[in-house]
Amino acid sequence: MKNARYILPEARERVVELVAKEQYIPAIKLVREVTGLGLKEAKEYVDGMKGEIFAQRVPPEVQGKVRALLAEGKVKPAAALVRVETGLGKRGAKDYVDAVRQGLVHAPAHDGSGMLSDRVRAFKHAGDYESAVAIVCAETGMGRDEAARFVEALR
Repeated sequence: MKNARYILPEARERVVELVAKEQYIPAIKLVREVTGLGLKEAKEYVDGMKGEIFAQRVPPEVQGKVRALLAEGKVKPAAALVRVETGLGKRGAKDYVDAVRQGLVHAPAHDGSGMLSDRVRAFKHAGDYESAVAIVCAETGMGRDEAARFVEALR
């Protein structure tokens, strides 16, 4: 955010709590109160936090499935999956999916369980070859044929 002012950790923590509960208006009001920012800037600040906050509630394997669905242009099914798998409300799930689409949520860290190859193997072993290919396309920029060869090469 361009005009961000410093937010004390205690206030930021409270904003995070409000956003996690999908209470955006109180979160925006709090940001305005503690920073002196205008409505537009405070809303941008809160909107920027949504993906980061909701990503903490979405397991890496679900994030991979969401990215695969988005690669296929399936926005509504991606949001529905997030709702079912995380318990996020309709608005929170939509906001998370929108944040992923806008590039505000990065792929899960490569900590073993979040590695692309592991997520692709999981799809492959579940018999969901198309999602395996789609996630490779979405996260690497490979074309469909190249991604299919990558999926086939994994054991």
